[in-house]
Amino acid sequence: MRILLYTGKGGVGKTTLAAATALYGARDGKRVLAVSTDIAHSLGDALATPLNNTPRAVGDGGLEAAEVDSGTELARYWGAVREQLANLLMAEGISETAAGELAVPPGLDQILALARIRQWHSESAYDALVIDSAPTGAAMRLLAAPDLAGWYARRLQGLRGAWKLLLPALRSKLPAAFSQELIEAKLSELAGEICALQELLTDAETTSVRLVLNPEALAVRETQRAYTSLSLYGLHCDAVYVNRYYPPEVTDEYLRGWMADQARYRAEVHALFEPLRIYEVPLQRGEVVGAERLLALAEGLYGGEDPLARLADEQPVRYELRDGRYTLELAVRGLEHEEVRLERRGDELFVRLGNWQRTLVLPQFLAGADPDFAEIDARRLRITFSAR
Repeated sequence: MRILLYTGKGGVGKTTLAAATALYGARDGKRVLAVSTDIAHSLGDALATPLNNTPRAVGDGGLEAAEVDSGTELARYWGAVREQLANLLMAEGISETAAGELAVPPGLDQILALARIRQWHSESAYDALVIDSAPTGAAMRLLAAPDLAGWYARRLQGLRGAWKLLLPALRSKLPAAFSQELIEAKLSELAGEICALQELLTDAETTSVRLVLNPEALAVRETQRAYTSLSLYGLHCDAVYVNRYYPPEVTDEYLRGWMADQARYRAEVHALFEPLRIYEVPLQRGEVVGAERLLALAEGLYGGEDPLARLADEQPVRYELRDGRYTLELAVRGLEHEEVRLERRGDELFVRLGNWQRTLVLPQFLAGADPDFAEIDARRLRITFSAR
């Protein structure tokens, strides 16, 4: 079973492209589930079908769709523990609202949204899951679930130790229904869920992330940052969608400047993200809502191609830790062994090799490091960082 996660800056059209892909992928008898994990759901609007937490059929093909209610998942999984912890906190004088928030580990609702997807995957009832994820900023926290495995493991171990020490002294104050065993069981279950998510999301044969952007400066930079974060968490991208560019038949003089800017950013996307599959999607003549319009969009986009397949193997940027030093690797083509010039400005690294140049957005963990040296072979440029 394949899992495709669509994400991008808010408003760039990721829901439309996720819905179109799911519909088109289900056209030949395949069973596809389209799922929204965005808090502000719009998948049902795009499909012109009311959706809820339970999958329902869309149209006459093999597509089903659902909008995950993180509140429902949180109540189903953590409800009993949350109630007990909140009651304990309120008994110590904490307000009901604050107690309710403090009784939920940070990010748990987002983790459980992904856990629900993992359950659908484990049931093997579908050929593919197409996920309309949250906008980029929120999606990075959601997709960082693999990196949270160690974070939670350390804190859960600390919580267990603290409870063993504190519970005997507090037992007389605790509600009768309070159960240390229940909480520890849920925490162990949560740790298992996170480890399972790590394995699922970082399996490149199973899961692909697809980034959606509009051809404009802010969207390109945010997509770079998103790609960097995904790479660090071990998730694999296989496609980038440049959505809503003005097609050549647009003749309005007012838009000429916009079209020139878009052409520049479209070229930049190709330079930054190849060899990932790059799809360019022209601005449509009207709203793309409903199965008919979505299928027409997908037909023009994919032709006879299978959009559910893995579309790219090689990654344009990769980070590794070697001998205690971080190495950044860039995919390059046809470059001679020229001198590499590196210049850092804030979180951006400017790389120049002859006439070839790139501007890379660095991850936060390299904020205290400078580029030390670089080497190049026929296919990869490697830049090593040293601590300041």
